[in-house]
Amino acid sequence: MKAAQLLLAYQQLVDRERGLREDISQLESRIAADPEVTALEETLAGKREVQQEIALRLRESDRERETNRTKLRSREKELMSGRIRNPTELMQMSDEVKHMKSRFAEEEEVQLRLMEEAEAADEDVRETTAQLEEARRRAAREAPALKEELATQQAELSAVEAERDDIWSQVPPAAQTAFSRVRVRPVVAKVDQNSCQVCHVKVTSSGMQMLRKGDEIVHCENCGRILVLS
Repeated sequence: MKAAQLLLAYQQLVDRERGLREDISQLESRIAADPEVTALEETLAGKREVQQEIALRLRESDRERETNRTKLRSREKELMSGRIRNPTELMQMSDEVKHMKSRFAEEEEVQLRLMEEAEAADEDVRETTAQLEEARRRAAREAPALKEELATQQAELSAVEAERDDIWSQVPPAAQTAFSRVRVRPVVAKVDQNSCQVCHVKVTSSGMQMLRKGDEIVHCENCGRILVLS
């Protein structure tokens, strides 16, 4: 192969190497931590926080309600004891008992709502736990195939690296230097119908003649890439 063709082959192998490395990285990540399992673990952690927060509110509400129930019973007992004779004091205590009963009724409604929220939170945790367990089973089933695919990709990467190095060793030093100096990517561009297939600018007649001979490195006069006939 001519120098430009070698450089094109080298570029294609470098691109394949890059793609393989990305695929291998993704496979290694999936084997180390399945994305669905990780997402469900995070979701479950959040739902458990909600569950615990509601349970805490429920316990606090229950303690407060029992405290107020005790106070209410004490006031009712005192009101019915007959020890208070003063009508004004009786009226005040009666109003206080009514207010306490109203407040206690409101607390019971709050308690019921919290119990409903707690039940819903418990169900959310159960459902997400079941989903997580199924995702973990699925990940375990897929792991052997993923590891096999990883081994295949790693073997192909080794072969591509070896071929890349072999091709590069065949590139003349001057062509290697020319390749290294091009700052745009891709470095090598095919020419089809007398045009650079990256920037689509026509190649001059003299440039086409040089390309057909294949003895020299030809750069696109517009984008600076190394040209090779397709």
